[in-house]
Amino acid sequence: MGIRYRHEDDADKWLREHDPYYLSQSGHKSRVQEYPYDTVRQERTKANREIPFSNLTKAQRRKAKDVLGVYDENGNFEV
Repeated sequence: MGIRYRHEDDADKWLREHDPYYLSQSGHKSRVQEYPYDTVRQERTKANREIPFSNLTKAQRRKAKDVLGVYDENGNFEV
């Protein structure tokens, strides 16, 4: 089963025309904007690079449990 990509819609076209950050090539947009968003191309790149947790072997899942943490109700991160 292949990865499904989102196609550019009317909202993306509007952002392309009116939002200076949408076409900006500078990195770290999330630090500049209060509510950052990904472009269609950024979503495609992330989908190609990320490995779903369900695709890991049992040994890799055990190792991941040692590295991964969780957030509690207060937003604090614990390993």
